[in-house]
Amino acid sequence: MLPQKSLRKLGVGINYHWDFQDLIYTHLDRIDYIEVSPDIFCEEVIAANNSRHFQLDTRKLQDALALGRKCPVIVHGLGLSLGSASGWNADYLTMLDNYEEQQPFCWHSEHLGFTLVKNPDGSEDHAGLLLPMPFTAEALDLLCPRIQHLCTRYSAPFLIENTTYYLPHFSSHAQAWDEIDFLNQLLARTDCGLLLDLYNFYCNAINFGFDPYAALARLQFDRVIEIHIAGGVTHEGFLLDVHSSEVPEEVWALLEWILPKLPNLCAITYELLEQALPLMGEARIIAQLDRCKSLWNYYLDCRKELDNVAA
Repeated sequence: MLPQKSLRKLGVGINYHWDFQDLIYTHLDRIDYIEVSPDIFCEEVIAANNSRHFQLDTRKLQDALALGRKCPVIVHGLGLSLGSASGWNADYLTMLDNYEEQQPFCWHSEHLGFTLVKNPDGSEDHAGLLLPMPFTAEALDLLCPRIQHLCTRYSAPFLIENTTYYLPHFSSHAQAWDEIDFLNQLLARTDCGLLLDLYNFYCNAINFGFDPYAALARLQFDRVIEIHIAGGVTHEGFLLDVHSSEVPEEVWALLEWILPKLPNLCAITYELLEQALPLMGEARIIAQLDRCKSLWNYYLDCRKELDNVAA
């Protein structure tokens, strides 16, 4: 089982990009950890049959390794393609094995979706963006053995992240769930933790008109280990998962509401694309981190009060 009680409560962090290095070093008093996607240190080699292979470029990695000696590191994968029907990207795991040898991490996570599709001739196409899984028993049967393998492959625990979707989840199968039902089923059948992306969930709630509070109230709160928050844009009527701006007030409200309910939360990560740095400026980014730290301290106070009541 996921060793929730042994996981260190890290605090507030930000995703790593080399463009953020000066900001992170300057504000290590505010930034408790970095979330690293090792994929960004890789060169992607496309073979003659269109299959893709990762090659970790250790030169690109050196600055991140140096920063990893200053603060804790968690891993957030981008390229595993966990839900591909033809099989995941084994090259990603080879790369993560290599990365783990150089950089210890507290836990690692991946998105609940897929990017790679195999063609009849054996070649692969890349969707160019993350595609969501259907909320069905068939999808669970595909995902759970893969997730359980990830829970045991590394010494660090594994978390799965909920994603956005832009088409309704209609299914002809009698046994189909909504997003929360599906996540709960997945958590019940594996030992993984949950990386709850509140902005992704808020996007789905706005785009498909459901109450995020009523939905989240049914979630297995004890399996939430990390939270992502971010801000995005609206395009042609859809709220998009683009990490390019400040966190919406509605997401801050969701965060404040859910925090006291999460006994095993260890981290809150503010996600940004590298393009957001010149758009927002350092002062606005730090203001978001400060607000997040204030809520983290509120969370710690709530846990202390609940522990005292239980004692």
